[in-house]
Amino acid sequence: MARLLRTLRNNLGVQHRLFRVLTSTLGEICMVMVGVLLALWVNNWNDDRKDRIKERKILREMNDNLASDLEDCRYNIGMNQRLLRGNTAVLKQLTERTPFHDSLRVHYGNILGNTTLSANIAAYDNLKSMGFNLVRNDSLRNMITTLYSQQYRYMHDVEMEVDGKVQLEEVLPMMHAKVVVDTMWASAWPIDPEALMDDASFKGMLRTNIFFRNWMIGRYKSLEKRIQALQAMIGRELVKGQGPVNPTGLTGG
Repeated sequence: MARLLRTLRNNLGVQHRLFRVLTSTLGEICMVMVGVLLALWVNNWNDDRKDRIKERKILREMNDNLASDLEDCRYNIGMNQRLLRGNTAVLKQLTERTPFHDSLRVHYGNILGNTTLSANIAAYDNLKSMGFNLVRNDSLRNMITTLYSQQYRYMHDVEMEVDGKVQLEEVLPMMHAKVVVDTMWASAWPIDPEALMDDASFKGMLRTNIFFRNWMIGRYKSLEKRIQALQAMIGRELVKGQGPVNPTGLTGG
């Protein structure tokens, strides 16, 4: 009986030691797994923090680019309005058969001309090279790609392939044949003022140009609104991004 009890006690001791070993091993495994997961979390958090810094930097650069584009767009609006006044005044003078006088020189000087948008796309190109997913906000990302890849491209095509061709193929030949340009956009006068009053083709050219000046003003004003809308959304995103970026409550750049 005593031998049986000793055997039983020895077996229980072995099992107890085995249990302690297994428990210790499992604890160590769990600690290693927690350490690995924590390291991954810290690494992911750090990568995300770096991406957020890059995002804010590229958005600030883009905002500066857009400010320059907006200024250029508004200049183009003003220039087209000036050209519109010139064409309108000359057509009115010819239609009403008013004698030419020196005050019309500036208007004759503003018949010919078109504008082009000098878009600053440096920040957009940087974002494209980094990957558009750097911008987390889906709506903002879509607005950025729409403006730069669609609206700017459309504006360039309109300027070069439509309005530019009208100026080159219709307006310029008429001006060379029938108007003396002393100073571009400042002073010009008709070679034969009386004959020009009866020149249906010249007046038709002016009407065409008036249409295009109005149309281009509308295109630039539409683009102006899109640029302002993107600026506003970038501004909101930058303000939103000034909140806490880590568990300590510190803010990131």
